[in-house]
Amino acid sequence: MIEWINNNFIEITGAVLAFIYLILEIKRKWQFWIIGIISSAFYVYIFFKAGLYAEMGLNFYYIFMCFYGLYCWKISKYAIDVNRDFNHINIKTFNVLLLISIILFGSALIVLNQIENAKMSIPDSLIAVLSIIATWMAAKKIVECWYIWIFVNFLATGLYIHQKLYPTAVLFTVYCILSFTGLIEWRKSVKNNDSSYSKF
Repeated sequence: MIEWINNNFIEITGAVLAFIYLILEIKRKWQFWIIGIISSAFYVYIFFKAGLYAEMGLNFYYIFMCFYGLYCWKISKYAIDVNRDFNHINIKTFNVLLLISIILFGSALIVLNQIENAKMSIPDSLIAVLSIIATWMAAKKIVECWYIWIFVNFLATGLYIHQKLYPTAVLFTVYCILSFTGLIEWRKSVKNNDSSYSKF
């Protein structure tokens, strides 16, 4: 057991940090963006070693988006109260994000197919692209990001089991369950006036 922990210390540490990130996100604490920067740095290395290059690139994106989310939630002049301004997505934003998702997914597949030792390109690309969209939505406090996270976490659990990333598979199983809690908690924070939708 001790030997297994030593051999998987980096992945275990990354998984623990990512779990803390999710708990803070559910509770709408702006500090989750800081934890996200650190945990994403761990997963850049973890996914590189596993040959999951789309998700390695995704975690570079996470690092950038965590800085952006931190700005939106805490630094921006509009970030007066991080528990305010949660909202539902509007149809225009949904359509734009859908188009972007299709383009990114196709582009990711083309790139990964050129990498000789890239593994599980289709689920790897799909998880990466949907996570990009959901992270942007989280930064904008769009409640529907949790529907995407539920699907992504379920799919990712299966992928990580297949790749023998067992600590990460356990983490994403918990993520999948807690994503339902996140959805419930964020929906509670939506303003009564649902006409205040997110603008792209």
